Amino acid sequence: MNIASHLEKIRRLQSLRGRLQPLEDFELWFWSTMTAGTHAVNAALHDAGVTPQESAFPSQPGVYLVDDGAGGHAPALRAAGDVLHVGRPPIAAPVPRDVQDMMDAMEIIESYRDPCVRDGLVPTPEIVDRCDTAYRRCMDALERRLPESAA
Repeated sequence: MNIASHLEKIRRLQSLRGRLQPLEDFELWFWSTMTAGTHAVNAALHDAGVTPQESAFPSQPGVYLVDDGAGGHAPALRAAGDVLHVGRPPIAAPVPRDVQDMMDAMEIIESYRDPCVRDGLVPTPEIVDRCDTAYRRCMDALERRLPESAA
């Protein structure tokens, strides 16, 4: 994807996130938080020249959907472009400190994915606060890197 597309998705996900109650709607709130943060990391990686901006959409690590020339998309093996989750796929190139800070913040959020969404850990106000603080840290870093990202 390109930076503008990532920023548009972030805006839409932030709008959704703002309409949800973090504890009552935890799973939707969490997925919108994690997905928006991942888009932020991808936009920052593109801006830093670490990953390419392209019309290829990740479906799993190393497999991207690309234009098939007939109005649809086809799977293709590609080098790292957009990440699906921090570390998936791994980024081999050096990552600037501010982008690494964003990735570290996303690791905090990601650490609650399986326990809360898949394994039945009941979300608490403390979990929501940790995820929200990490999300804001990630978004603040994106805004410093790309001032046009401010929603």
